Amino acid sequence: MDMVELQPDGRMMERGRPIGDDPLPFFSNSVQLNPGFTLRSFFLLLKRYPELPRVNRFFPGMLERYGSWPERDCRPAGLDWLQLTRTVEMVGFPGKPRLDIYHAFHGMAAGEALEIKSYQLEHLLDVPVRLGGLRHVVFGDKVNVFVFETTYTLFDVLEGIGWQLAFHGTPTECSLRR
Repeated sequence: MDMVELQPDGRMMERGRPIGDDPLPFFSNSVQLNPGFTLRSFFLLLKRYPELPRVNRFFPGMLERYGSWPERDCRPAGLDWLQLTRTVEMVGFPGKPRLDIYHAFHGMAAGEALEIKSYQLEHLLDVPVRLGGLRHVVFGDKVNVFVFETTYTLFDVLEGIGWQLAFHGTPTECSLRR
């Protein structure tokens, strides 16, 4: 599988060369996040390649807000990195079994996963982003979860992070009351 490298400045590279204005042919390529890639890098990627915000209907609104966010020092204390993971979960036993496959984007602090939806999105911009493993859950057994190495495509990264960010954040008005 061909690989796309995502740079901290939002550029995409393939085999050491920058990818032009059309990123769509690279959606099925595996992705490597180069050192220094942060959530801000993710937004720079969306700005650099105008076709990418069309992947998720929430991206255009996020990009509008991105212009008003601080340019640096957006990293909450105690949050080590953000991580995209994939889960394959067998559910429905007893009954009709089914297989659910989904992505999650969460924070990591001292080796433990934590929800990030209580943070303002602009406060997470300078947190490093990593790609995690594939979790395999059998019939709801959350104790004996298997974790495997896996690869992510460009589409997985865009849709996985975008999906989570669409439900992320607390309105500023709510955080002022705390």
